[in-house]
Amino acid sequence: MKYRLVDLLQCVKCHGEIEVSAEKTQSVAQASGATFSCDRYCNLDRSAQIPPPERCAECSGIDIETGTLSCRRCGAVFPIVQSVPWLLDQALEESDRLLADTARLYSHLWSQASPGTLTRTHLHNVEEALGEPVVQGKIGLDAGSGSGKDTAMMARRHPSVEVISLEVSEGVYETRRRTEGLPNVHVVRASVLALPLRSGVCDFGYSFGVLHHTSDPRRGLQEIVRVLKTGGRASLYLYEDHADNLFKAIPLKLVAALRRVTTRLNTRVLSGLCYFFSPFVVIAFSIPAKIMFRYRATCHLAERMPFNFGTSLFSVHGDLMDRFGAPIEFRFSQARLLALLRACDLTGLRTTKMKDTAGWVASGKKADATELQEVVNSR
Repeated sequence: MKYRLVDLLQCVKCHGEIEVSAEKTQSVAQASGATFSCDRYCNLDRSAQIPPPERCAECSGIDIETGTLSCRRCGAVFPIVQSVPWLLDQALEESDRLLADTARLYSHLWSQASPGTLTRTHLHNVEEALGEPVVQGKIGLDAGSGSGKDTAMMARRHPSVEVISLEVSEGVYETRRRTEGLPNVHVVRASVLALPLRSGVCDFGYSFGVLHHTSDPRRGLQEIVRVLKTGGRASLYLYEDHADNLFKAIPLKLVAALRRVTTRLNTRVLSGLCYFFSPFVVIAFSIPAKIMFRYRATCHLAERMPFNFGTSLFSVHGDLMDRFGAPIEFRFSQARLLALLRACDLTGLRTTKMKDTAGWVASGKKADATELQEVVNSR
């Protein structure tokens, strides 16, 4: 963890100021010479006077491996574990059992993620669907970053932009591995329902496939909007309800019935079952869809088939885990999605479907005072 991150944080319990106490630090080699200065307080020198650039460059090469973050207002203490701050609200975790189950599932799933070479990620698909870049300004948030593929892509494509990569599961450690040496990445373990960031610090917010797995998607989006600067854009991917597509709506009802059992299975048992069934799903759906995509007469039918995106026999293992193991799953019609975006005071709304993927892509801008009043008057 970098000292710079502390300048962007707040307590998840009372929203008070955070201070850091480093127990063990190490010098790290940076993949680029980019440095990022604090705006309000130098946590390395413990001074309100921002030091010269050369001191900031020295600070960016220091990694806090272990230590604590503490709130100056309420005294809450949060650990730094293997260079990642754990800014989780214990009261929220205890009151939301499904949140803990979700973190457990994805901790297992992301620990199994294949390192691979980053060539194309969800980020590309979102930008392609929206026809606009996700990354803008100087600081952004990847809320629910999973194993960090999108975070890494953002950081490498935009080395002058800081990316705060936030994930509730232990996928944070896969993200840290992927982004090692990138001075513009901050990895944080926390929930999108209680973001440990000061209001108005981000120029963009991005969340792929996360809000629909929370107990309160509206609260999660409100938190993303809260940390945006006025005019900052939120870009999202959320599950579609497929009410107009019987090819997917009927299987979804069957899946919903099976989920009553599968979400109670041991994570490792469920993972083994998903590995076992993955080849059958690919053979039954993905391979026929791939053939049908080649012909104009059947292309439309292929687009409506479930699991039409498999590329190899075990390629849908993660999707099956996600589908059958996630304790919470919300799905949205376009009308319901637009209502969610408007309820969170976003304007300039765009919604579209992602090609070959069962879901909505949406974006909206955080309204200024005048736009916000217009939104309120239109309700």
